[in-house]
Amino acid sequence: MTKEIKKRINKYNNGEIMNYKVIYFTRTGNSERIANKIAEKLGCEIIQITDNKSWKGPIGFIKGGFYVTAKRNVEITIDNTVEKDDELVVISPLWANGVTPAIKRFLESVPHENVHLVISSDGSTLKDRLGYMSVTDIVKNQNNEDEAIEALVADIKG
Repeated sequence: MTKEIKKRINKYNNGEIMNYKVIYFTRTGNSERIANKIAEKLGCEIIQITDNKSWKGPIGFIKGGFYVTAKRNVEITIDNTVEKDDELVVISPLWANGVTPAIKRFLESVPHENVHLVISSDGSTLKDRLGYMSVTDIVKNQNNEDEAIEALVADIKG
């Protein structure tokens, strides 16, 4: 158990309320749907991250994979503020075995030990899982969305 997690457990045991925020990026709407379900269950704010690129259609899909593998940065817009002590649930589609460029850029600005990372994909899981509070894979071909969300929320609530 990391020092940060122990600190959070002590805060919880002392009666302090954690401030959760659900943050997502979506190309097709899947991550937005997942984010809404999680935010509803946690009773917390939901924040969308957008970027300055068009990822629409087959060309957008290919471009997204290229941006991830080439480690290209994008400019992002966050539709609300995130505080350093917030406990974050961050949802990203899996593109070319990594998080989207917008989520990657966002994750560079927050401590990973404050992040529960949720990855949505058609059939793969995230390989780089180190440093986060937790990583949850929601895999379409495993039909595990609701089950994975329930397990994540139960884990977060303790």
